[in-house]
Amino acid sequence: LSNSRGLALVALLLFVVQPRLYAHSFFNHKDLPFLSMFMIALYLTHRAFRKETVGAFLLCGVSVGILTNLRIMGVMLFPAVLALRGLDFVQTQGGGERKHVLVTGAVFALAGPGTLYALSPYLWENPFEFVTAWQTLAHHPSIPDEVFQGRWFRADNLPSHYIPTWMAISTPPLTLACGVLGVIVVSVRSIRAPRATLGNTDLRFGLLLVACLTLPVVAIIILGSHMYNNWRHVYFLHAPLCCLAGVGLLWVRGRRWPAVVGYALVALGVFVTGREMVRLHPHQQIYFNALVDRTTPEALRATYRLDPWSLSCREGLEFLRRRYPNTTVYVQNSWAVHSGWITLPQADRARLILVDGAGDVQIICARELQGQKELSLEDTLYVRKVYNSTLLMVTGLVTVPDRERSVAHRTGSYRGHRGEGVRKRSFDLSEYNLGHRLHGGRLVRKAKFDIYFYRHSGRLGYAKDGCTAHDRQASFFLHIVPDDVHDLPDWRRPYGFETRDFYFFPKGHWIGDKCWTRVYLPDYPISRIRTGQYTKAGPIWEAELLWADLES
Repeated sequence: LSNSRGLALVALLLFVVQPRLYAHSFFNHKDLPFLSMFMIALYLTHRAFRKETVGAFLLCGVSVGILTNLRIMGVMLFPAVLALRGLDFVQTQGGGERKHVLVTGAVFALAGPGTLYALSPYLWENPFEFVTAWQTLAHHPSIPDEVFQGRWFRADNLPSHYIPTWMAISTPPLTLACGVLGVIVVSVRSIRAPRATLGNTDLRFGLLLVACLTLPVVAIIILGSHMYNNWRHVYFLHAPLCCLAGVGLLWVRGRRWPAVVGYALVALGVFVTGREMVRLHPHQQIYFNALVDRTTPEALRATYRLDPWSLSCREGLEFLRRRYPNTTVYVQNSWAVHSGWITLPQADRARLILVDGAGDVQIICARELQGQKELSLEDTLYVRKVYNSTLLMVTGLVTVPDRERSVAHRTGSYRGHRGEGVRKRSFDLSEYNLGHRLHGGRLVRKAKFDIYFYRHSGRLGYAKDGCTAHDRQASFFLHIVPDDVHDLPDWRRPYGFETRDFYFFPKGHWIGDKCWTRVYLPDYPISRIRTGQYTKAGPIWEAELLWADLES
């Protein structure tokens, strides 16, 4: 776009020096591949309009089909390219040129959906499932709570400025400033000379970049789409933002300002952000810029979600291995700790035993720290802070390193199996009683797993004697039919029931050949429930429960 390799490299540098995207490149297997393919599709789109060949538009259509297959949001490029082809058809005069525009447009129009269809087996049986997928995108069934600007929101009730605010406070200032300048430059240029802009491939591509940056956010606001975990669902916006940052820098260079001033500002901005990335390592996903308060103690922890995946828990486990290299340490189990534990080398997992109940140490990381207003540092072995906000705490429950003084060892508790590579358990067999462990659950159906109902907490429990590894690995399904179908999310109403499939791990328990797990039911009035287990081969068992039976 700039006909300048130097300026293109500066824009590329702005793209790379983004702390959050750098960190997400190591664990985000969905949003970052989509961002990468989005850049490829943008490039092939621009290349197609420059070359004006059938092959170029065929390749453009294939790239858009692959993009949409990765995430359905990629479909936005399809009408954009067709609109530009329609504009070319109107602007061309000769019959031969118009025929060429129609042919290349038709090739793109067939290549995009054709590639998507070929890569999406779920469309082979019913092509209209694409509409259902789009509805799921807008209203995802998972609705976690989200802390934003110091208040807690549901993912389906976030303020309209949620994404713009997250982009503003977690994008390096230089990239943000140059990107906003680029949007202004393209907008003013288009208003002043609309015909010249629409008639020039490079200039109108700037308009496409502005559309790719702004229209997805507008669509999300209008549709009321569910968002959570900051702006990760729209990380692809970083690509057009950096392209427009290059446009802004191109405009600055054209003002005849001393070139050394511009390069010095860019170098300073990249250096400051790069130094911040090194300082935050390995938690660059928690980067914030100076637009928010980063100095007041615990201000960020109380205001924004810091570490949604609780990745910082692994740092706590690594600390324990360094501190007690020759000692088996019993760590109090949680979802966050378990997710970090399974990523450790096998030798470390053998020394760090996860137990339910009393253990040697407790690790509390970002997701669990978020709801705590005051933190106690008593018996704390290790604390990790980012921007003066606590990200991780490792607290000693007993004195280690002597295994003989371990709570889990002294109580003579049963530590379960190491099988299935999941974790050891800590339970006292002398006190074991299945009915007692189910905390007042009432047996409502005998099946392959006995089903219990907990009136006080609104949960179903599943318990089994003679439980095998196969029983624990099979998925559970839960189809819930409400009294009133309007209690369901809009996208589920045509089906008439809500699906809450779940796995035995990580919340299930087992002792020897006995195992049990529980799941919450929704709070709306329920008519009946169909539940059971299944594998890839098909259903294993199922049972139907009427709400009247549960209440009786």
